[in-house]
Amino acid sequence: MQCREAHEVLSALIDDEVTSEQQQAAKAHIAGCSLCAEVARDYRLIGEQLRAVARVPAPAELGAKVRARLAAEAGSLKADARFDWRRIAQQAAVLVLVAGLSGLLGWQLSQSTFEKHRLERDIIAAHVRSLLQDGTVQIASSQSHTVKPWFNGRIEFAPPVKDLTAEGFPLLGGRLDFIDNRRIAALVYKRRLHVINVFMWPADGDSWIPPTTSVLQGFNTIAWTAGGMTIWAVSDLNAKELAQLQSLL
Repeated sequence: MQCREAHEVLSALIDDEVTSEQQQAAKAHIAGCSLCAEVARDYRLIGEQLRAVARVPAPAELGAKVRARLAAEAGSLKADARFDWRRIAQQAAVLVLVAGLSGLLGWQLSQSTFEKHRLERDIIAAHVRSLLQDGTVQIASSQSHTVKPWFNGRIEFAPPVKDLTAEGFPLLGGRLDFIDNRRIAALVYKRRLHVINVFMWPADGDSWIPPTTSVLQGFNTIAWTAGGMTIWAVSDLNAKELAQLQSLL
């Protein structure tokens, strides 16, 4: 079973709504895939949070009121005088709708988490791949007016390029990379002996999204959206100095 197949049955797996064969295959895959294991934990957490929100304690006097009402109506068998079936049907429909919306919300949250982790793993893989090559750049220069024109005709956007040598982050150059099924720009900076890859591509909108940080496989990452660009910086540099580079960019 692949990640996408496992992801499609995770919700049903947690609710014990899959066949034994699917259950065994999904559990075997999750046991060997840290990403799917994390998504499964997210599913369980979302379910627990939804159940916690849905539980509202009944008023203490509710039981006495119900018993009194039942006793008052015990002598009559006319259903239309005792039950408002239309109201019951409406309440049942509301409950079904709430359950459906809760499930949809849970699926959307898990899908977003899954995609974010997948992108993060691709970013880390691209960073490591660059370190294993003979050179991390295709155009070697610390001059922004040399690096930026190099991308013309190679990608369909103009990445912002800054030389931050004076601030302690010298620009080594740039290269092309391929992440999330698209060709993107990668700028390479250095801080002492630490190589920093800054990946960027056009954002879906012009909204500014504040930076978020994470740690994966020993690398610090920081991602944000500004100026119509989605930007990820990744390095084994400490998080404080990586955040300093982000503020400079």
